[in-house]
Amino acid sequence: MRISMWLTTVATAAVLSACQAPASVPSVSVGSAQAGAILRLAETNEYETLNPLEYTFSITSKFYDSLVTVGADGLEPELATQLPIANDDLSQWTVHLQEGVTFSDGSAFDADDVVATYQAVLDPATASPLRGNYGLLTSVEATDPFTVVFTLSAPYAAFPVLLTLGIPASEKVGGSILDSTLTRQPDGTGPYTLADWQQGSSITLQARDDYWRGKPAVETIVIGFVSDENVRAQRLLSGDFDGAQLSPLVASQLDGQQGLEIFTNPSGDYRGITLPQSLPIFADPQVRIALNLGTDRQAMIAGILAGHGQPTSTPITASFGDAFNPDATFGYDPERAAALLDAAGWTLGSDGMRTKDGVPFSFELMYFAEDTVRRDAAQAFASDAAKLGIEVRLLAVDRAQARQKIATTAFVFGGGDVPYDPDTQVFSALHSSFADYDPNDPYSNPSQYRNPAVDELLDKARGEVDTALRDADYRELQSLLIANPPTVSLFVLDHSYVARGLDRYSPIEHVVEPHEHGVAWGPWWNVASWR
Repeated sequence: MRISMWLTTVATAAVLSACQAPASVPSVSVGSAQAGAILRLAETNEYETLNPLEYTFSITSKFYDSLVTVGADGLEPELATQLPIANDDLSQWTVHLQEGVTFSDGSAFDADDVVATYQAVLDPATASPLRGNYGLLTSVEATDPFTVVFTLSAPYAAFPVLLTLGIPASEKVGGSILDSTLTRQPDGTGPYTLADWQQGSSITLQARDDYWRGKPAVETIVIGFVSDENVRAQRLLSGDFDGAQLSPLVASQLDGQQGLEIFTNPSGDYRGITLPQSLPIFADPQVRIALNLGTDRQAMIAGILAGHGQPTSTPITASFGDAFNPDATFGYDPERAAALLDAAGWTLGSDGMRTKDGVPFSFELMYFAEDTVRRDAAQAFASDAAKLGIEVRLLAVDRAQARQKIATTAFVFGGGDVPYDPDTQVFSALHSSFADYDPNDPYSNPSQYRNPAVDELLDKARGEVDTALRDADYRELQSLLIANPPTVSLFVLDHSYVARGLDRYSPIEHVVEPHEHGVAWGPWWNVASWR
C-alpha cells in the first residue's frame, strides 16, 4: 500500500474511533456573552511556565509585549516606536520606546524595565535558557526614560530578531527563574491577564480594559489542555472547542465538518535527520550525500503532511527571500545514491543489505513518541533507506532520552526556533563552536558538524552591513551544505490548525511561524487586534 494511502486511512480511523474521556474544561458558551467575545481553544500540552525569560514565541505573547514583534510582513516595532537603529558597523543598537504604556499591575512602562529584563537574561544566576542567544550583548543602558542602547562585542546584523523577548515589570525580575513569581503570575504590558489556571485542565485569559492598543474584542480565551490528538479532534467536532492545532492529515479530515475549516500558516519550522559524526558510518560526506539523494521528500509531503509543506535540503528555506538558493537542493535519485555507496565501499550482500569491512550499515533513529509527524517521517526515511540496503532501527523516546542519546544516535529533529533571520536559523545548528556535545544544549549542532569553510561564511555574514552581500554569503553557504551535508533535511512544514467562526472576525492574517506552535499562533496569533 502506498504510504499516503496508509497514513490517510490510519488518521481517519483514529479520529473516528477516539473515545477517551476528556479532561474537564470550564463550561463557556458563546451565547452567554456578547457574540464573539469568548474563544475556546485546545492546546496540546499544559504550559510549564508563563515566564517570558524562559520562552519566546509562546503563549507568553498574550501577556507580554516585546520591543520588536513578528507581524504578517515580518518584524515590526511593538514597545519600540520604530525598528532598532544601528550604528555604522552594527555593534550598537538604539531603541526608542512607546510612552503611556502600563503593566497589568498598573505600573508604568519605561526604559528601566527593558534594562532589567535583558540584564536578567545575561545574569547566570537567573538561569534563563535564552542566555546563550545573547552572547554578543555586553551592555544595556537607559540613556533617558524612553531610550535604550544595546552594545555588542562585535557587529551583528540579526540583532533586532533578539529583541522579541517579552518585557515584564522590573519589580518582578530578579533571582532565579526557578523561584520567580512570573512562572504562574504574569505581569506584562500585553493584551491579556491570567484570570484562572486549573492545574492539569485549563487556563483562562481575560482581556485588559486598559491595554494601550485598545481592549481586545475577544474578551475571554479559555485554553484546555488535551494531549491526545484524537480526543482534540473529537471535541472539536462535538463543539467543546472553537479551534486547535492538529497534524496535517487529521486537520484535513475535519475540514468542512461541523462548521470547521482548516487553516495553515507558513513556517520556518523544518524536520530533518541528524547524522552524528561520532558514528563512523556517517564520517564520509559521500555517504551523507547518498542518504540525502535516497530520501523521497515529495512522497513524505504528500503522505505525511497532506501536501502542507515544501521539501528542503538545507535549513535556509524560501521564506528567507534573496538569501535562499533555489539551486541548493537534493533531488530524489536512488540510483546515484546507490552508486555513491558502492564507491564508498558499502557493498550489497546476497541478503540485500550493505556492509563495509564486515560492518553492516545499520543504525538507530530516535523520534519523539507522541509526535505523529516525526514518527511518520522516521518510518518513511527508514523505508527509503531499506531500498538502498540500509537498516534503520526506529526508537520511540521521550525528551530526556533524546537529550541523553543524541550525541551517538540519529534523531528526527525540528529546527527553526527563530526563523526571522538566516543567522538565527543556522548559526548554532552548523557552527563548529557548537559541535562538542553539551548536555545543557544538546540540540545545537547535533550532528557534531565541523566545516571550516562553513564557519568562515557564518562568521562573515553575521557582521555584514550590506544586505545584498549578506544574502550572497548565505546562498554560497547552502551550496557548501549540498557538497558536504551535516544532516538529511526533509521538509518545512505549513503549520495546520482547525477552527470555526473565523468569518466573524477581521483581520484574519497569515504569518510565518517558528518551530514553536500551538494556539498562541495559527489564526489566533493576532487575536488581540481582531474586530
